Amino acid sequence: MTVSATPAPQLQPLALSELLDRAVRLYRNNFVTLLGIIALVEIPLQFLSLVISLLTFGDTFSNITPGQQPTPEQVFTPGYFIGIASALVIGLLSLILVNGLATAAITRAIADSYLGKSVGIFEAYERIGGLGFRLVGSILLASLFGVVLFIWTIIPCVGWLSGPGMLVFYGSVVTPLIAPAIVLEGQTASGAIRRAWDLTRRRFWWTIGFVLILFIFNQLVVTGPTSLASFLLNLVFGSATQASDPFMVFTVQTIVQSIVGLVFSLIYVPFQLVNITLMYFDLRVRTEGLDIAMLAGGLSDNSLDPTHVVAEAPRPESSRLVTMSEVGYFVLLTVIALVGYFALALVFAALGLAIMGAGGGFPPR
Repeated sequence: MTVSATPAPQLQPLALSELLDRAVRLYRNNFVTLLGIIALVEIPLQFLSLVISLLTFGDTFSNITPGQQPTPEQVFTPGYFIGIASALVIGLLSLILVNGLATAAITRAIADSYLGKSVGIFEAYERIGGLGFRLVGSILLASLFGVVLFIWTIIPCVGWLSGPGMLVFYGSVVTPLIAPAIVLEGQTASGAIRRAWDLTRRRFWWTIGFVLILFIFNQLVVTGPTSLASFLLNLVFGSATQASDPFMVFTVQTIVQSIVGLVFSLIYVPFQLVNITLMYFDLRVRTEGLDIAMLAGGLSDNSLDPTHVVAEAPRPESSRLVTMSEVGYFVLLTVIALVGYFALALVFAALGLAIMGAGGGFPPR
């Protein structure tokens, strides 16, 4: 199965609706192949994680006496600690295989298809070479920068005002563009972070709005169904620690939650990467004239590799790391984020009270 070649697009600045429309079309036309690229690593990892959870944490639930509050000795069994250690190993493998190799391969396949070239599942992995591991290094380095930004947020006054906004912008907007910077431009691990920052800062509020749409979609497609499945399982079986057969309840809940989470992640992750990759192209078209560079580089000539033109297209030199205007943006973003957080907290609290009231949860007066 290969990512189908599409006619080379006429690169031009796109409105938000046009960008989303192209992303949906590209995703739909190449759904099976993009799904196959991530499923190749995601399914074995999820299966391994499921088996380890059942073999380790299941030991804890098998020792619980039905209907009684478990003691610390029953909870913190050797299997419990083995499970924690195994979860850390699975997390490291997921970072390398999913966030690194699969993300790089999907980004390559999306760019190739968008620019009119065909690529298969295994060919996508072959074409990234060692860039997937470079992406892993860049993600780890970006995490260290995130820690530095977090430390900045606890500095009184200036950190309190600008730090949360910096973290929101850096984590939700800058870091997703690290993958295109490495895969399509061959940037170094550190250079990709600065490159992603330079691209996104040019359209600060637009990129915030775009990733906010993707975030909402993620909540609807992945988090919502997964949370609903957990709620229904708890409603049907109750708490595993209080059930008549704790091990059976834990096994069923773990299997169902793993399957639901896997299915919806396989559906959403490629769609997110399609949108991020097209956002990368749009930013370069708007701010660097990539469309002109592609035409000058012979985009219409199928004998040329258009992704090579993307990598070699001129890029403006980096300016100051942060300007005073951007500091003001971060302060405003901090205020918006805090107001939004408390508004959501009030909404969820009101919903919880309404549900309790409807279910007779309030004590009689």
